[in-house]
Amino acid sequence: MYQFIIAIQIVSFFFIFRSISRYPFTIKEISMWLAIFLTIGFVSTYFIGIWGAIILFFCLIFMSYVKNNGTMTTLGVFYGAYALVMNSFLGYLVSEPITWLVSFMFKQSTANIDYLPYLITAIAPPIINEIGLRMVRHYFPQLNKVILQESSKVILLPAIVLLIIIILSVYPILSIGNTKGQHSSYQNTLLVSMWLLFIIALLYIHFQYYQQRKREIEKSKNEQLIQLKDYTTQLENIYDEFKGFRHDYANILLTLEDGINREDWVQVKDVYEKTVKPTRQLIRNNDYSFIKLRNLHVSEVKSILAAKMLKAEQLKIDVSLEIEEPILKIQMDMISFTRILSILLDNAIEAAATTEQSKIYIVILEDAAIQLIKIQNSSNGNVNLRRLDERGYSTKGNGRGLGLYIVQQILKQNKFVSIETEDQSNIFSQTLRIRKTGEQ
Repeated sequence: MYQFIIAIQIVSFFFIFRSISRYPFTIKEISMWLAIFLTIGFVSTYFIGIWGAIILFFCLIFMSYVKNNGTMTTLGVFYGAYALVMNSFLGYLVSEPITWLVSFMFKQSTANIDYLPYLITAIAPPIINEIGLRMVRHYFPQLNKVILQESSKVILLPAIVLLIIIILSVYPILSIGNTKGQHSSYQNTLLVSMWLLFIIALLYIHFQYYQQRKREIEKSKNEQLIQLKDYTTQLENIYDEFKGFRHDYANILLTLEDGINREDWVQVKDVYEKTVKPTRQLIRNNDYSFIKLRNLHVSEVKSILAAKMLKAEQLKIDVSLEIEEPILKIQMDMISFTRILSILLDNAIEAAATTEQSKIYIVILEDAAIQLIKIQNSSNGNVNLRRLDERGYSTKGNGRGLGLYIVQQILKQNKFVSIETEDQSNIFSQTLRIRKTGEQ
């Protein structure tokens, strides 16, 4: 029974880690990692006792490294430290209540139940952790791991330092207590202090995260104001052009009518070539795609589209925008969506600018079940689709390739959102699908 309880404690580390990280695992991967954990856990426990948990901590960091496509992240280190401390913290928290409860429930029993409090205490931490995290995600669904990772120096590093201090302080106390069979009042006081420090670390993360999110929202609003101002200016220019065209239109008709009445086909042809034909190109100009934005009633998204279309126009890229039906709401967290949209549009503009016939086509559709955002651009056809979500992969040289990696990290947090990528006949296409059951 003792070995079985140790096995449960070892497995608890993995499930707490899996719960906080939310990395996707197949059944095969779970079986493989549990086998590795149990093997390393039993061997390290046999040789170094309770300190074997530190070896599991490094195993968890390695697991994050693997799940992040061979990239070491601060968030991955935090997940490992969190699993290590939370397993011990929750075990310590519930051990005495569970011991009392078992004694109370079985006080009339003659059966040997000495092992039962230890067994329940070993099972409790991952269950309590899962319930707690589900409550956090229910009441704070906008929690964004990308913000945590990008602001890791402010949010995560201090918390990781605190967690490591806790580990280095708590495990010697637990080790001494296991050797002596009990803890002194001094050791108990120190343990309580360390657990309070752990709670402070979690509160610090919470506070800094929402401060950072507040700054992100403020920054986004300021950018939107600038972009909407440019959009308004562009609409005013379009109105002035149409007003000028309307003024000339009557004169053009009179000249054509006069040529037709006199059957002066040379004059008719001349008027057509010089005045009518150029208006076809005028109407096809990128500026008039801005009019389609009238059907988009989400100011954050409208401002981004307007800004990116202006940028494309400056680079002589032909942009076509289709929004046939009114779009009143985007069915996902707005910060996450605007970040994805900005990255996809920036990539499309950069790729299209390198082609001879630079074109971008944007369409936004929705029905009862999904919203669809499709972005196509002219391409040189040198994209490796299999490597698109790798950190650092780019067709534009070294030091690039973070955009689509960030997109993938955001999508991993949104099970109702997916992206499809195609590269055919020098047309690169990415389609974002948002299922409405994921409405925020």
